[in-house]
Amino acid sequence: MVEAGISRGLSVIDAFTAATGNRTLERAHKKELATAKVAGMKYQARLQSLRFGALAGGGVAVSSGALAVASAAPGLWILSAGGALLSLVSIRRWRRIGARPVVRNLVPPAAPLPRGAIGRESVKRYTTVRTQVVNMNSSISVVHPDAGAELVNADSEAAGALNALCERLLVLHQLAASLPGTAAANSATNAAGVVASRLDIGCDSYDNLLAAAAELLASPDINAVVNLQPAADSLIAYSHGLMRASDL
Repeated sequence: MVEAGISRGLSVIDAFTAATGNRTLERAHKKELATAKVAGMKYQARLQSLRFGALAGGGVAVSSGALAVASAAPGLWILSAGGALLSLVSIRRWRRIGARPVVRNLVPPAAPLPRGAIGRESVKRYTTVRTQVVNMNSSISVVHPDAGAELVNADSEAAGALNALCERLLVLHQLAASLPGTAAANSATNAAGVVASRLDIGCDSYDNLLAAAAELLASPDINAVVNLQPAADSLIAYSHGLMRASDL
């Protein structure tokens, strides 16, 4: 009874600590979702406006032209020309509006592992270093927007693959805990060690990205030295490798 109570208490503490530690990532995730939603609504409203202008202008041009022919009223020809011009301008802008805004960085924080799970410290390290990268992005974006975009792109590319590793660790822990002493549990334990090592490699790549961002901020001439791209490329390449391996 005492051990069960202690275990439940520790679980509550872990849940509170995880929620506190993930607060920054949750805020960034929700903010990006809200930004993407607003951008999508503006794009859709602009698209509908141009579509309406093209159809309404064309309709006015055709109907006014027909009435002008029937009644020989000069004013209707002016109205018809105005409708045709509105339709033409709307169609040209419609063609130039481009694709819907791209949504990035919508990866939520990874779920923490319970006490005793293999890879628990790796998941905590990953959450910590990713939080630092997200925090660093606000400072980088102010002084160098291009580098900030590289940082966001690297995180959005890598976080999904690394979150998948965290989810695998949780599944493997649950399997080992539910079948103790069995061959399945032993296999799950061994597999968890391999997955944790892969997550550590990903954390190393995040560390390199964070170090490059810090070096960029410390540069005396920030517009002349942009060395964030190699670290971002390395992290993106690693995440792509993980996704390719998961498809095999």
